[in-house]
Amino acid sequence: MSKQGFTLIELMITVAIVGILAAIALPNYTNSLIKAKAAKAEADMNALSTAIESYRIDHNRYPSWTDPDGTHKNPVDRRLIPLTTPMPYMSVIPVDPFISVWEYEAYTTYDYVDAWSSIHYKKDSILDVSFRCSEWRLASAGPDGRVTFGSAYSYNLTNGLRSIGDIVRTGPIVKFPCVPFLRDR
Repeated sequence: MSKQGFTLIELMITVAIVGILAAIALPNYTNSLIKAKAAKAEADMNALSTAIESYRIDHNRYPSWTDPDGTHKNPVDRRLIPLTTPMPYMSVIPVDPFISVWEYEAYTTYDYVDAWSSIHYKKDSILDVSFRCSEWRLASAGPDGRVTFGSAYSYNLTNGLRSIGDIVRTGPIVKFPCVPFLRDR
C-alpha cells in the first residue's frame, strides 16, 4: 500500500522554513529599496543642480521660486519648469522617490528655493534657516517621507537607513544676509 501526499507535519515544517526565509529576505529588500531611492534622489539632485547652474549662466540669475508679486509657485514642479522650456537644460523634471503623491499634492518633485527671489520678490530682509546660506537649495523628503523644506537635519546613510532628515543639495554661498544652519551633529 503506497501513500501519496504529504503529512501535516511535513507541510508545517515547509511553511515554517518559508516563513523564516521571508523574515530574513524582507528587511534586506526594504533596505535595498531605501538605498536605491536615496541614490536616485542624489543623482536627480545632481542633474538638477547642473541644470540650475546652466540656467544661471544663460540668464544671469537662478530660476525663481516665487512669482513677481511674492507668492510661491505651486505645485513645486512649476518652479523648475524654466529648466525644461524654452531652452531644455533637462528633458523632464524628476520626481522625488520619497514623496507620496496622495499625501503631498503640491510636492511631487524636489523642493526648490532661491535666494534672489526671496530678497527681491518676497521682500525678505534675511534668508531663513532652510536656505542654509546658499544661493539656492534643493531638498528631498528623505526616507522618513516628511517634507520639511530643508529645515530639518540632513539625512545621512551612516545614521541608519530609516533615520530622519531631508536629502539636501545647496548652491554657492549666498551674498545676502542669512540665518546660519546649525551643522548636522
